[in-house]
Amino acid sequence: MANTTVTGKIGKFTLNHKNKFEIDISGQTSLDNVANAKWTILASGINNTTPAANDTTTNDEYYDGEGFGTSDVTSKRLQITLAGHRLEGDAAQDYVASKQLAIGDDLKTLFRWTQPSGDTITGVVTLTSIVSSGGAPGAKQTFSVVIVFNGKPLFAPAAAPTTTP
Repeated sequence: MANTTVTGKIGKFTLNHKNKFEIDISGQTSLDNVANAKWTILASGINNTTPAANDTTTNDEYYDGEGFGTSDVTSKRLQITLAGHRLEGDAAQDYVASKQLAIGDDLKTLFRWTQPSGDTITGVVTLTSIVSSGGAPGAKQTFSVVIVFNGKPLFAPAAAPTTTP
């Protein structure tokens, strides 16, 4: 297996390119249809990813807090921003770009994120903030999309390695 870390002063840093992002280009919209998904890797041209929990919080102050407040996370909406350069002819990018003018359920599909640890997060997503072109005249065209998970995604921990006696 390829090395997934780089040693630092105190510990090891995970190499970011070991994340794997896959999108279903057949447009399945139910986790019951994961087996029918046409998974395509969304990586070519992508040079930046930003996952975010997109937390919803409540902020409250109580009389027993002596003027200091509390904060609670009451919900999350996992999202991943993928950005880079537009690569015409890449099946995953072409699928996303084809949705730029879509609205409603036409922007939903399945998405799978395999982390360097082997853990996977799979869910029904909505493709938002699609940018399939743009940039300076002497540069490659830009590409970006915000992948927003609808509801709680499925989390599958990496399979434990098997050892042979």
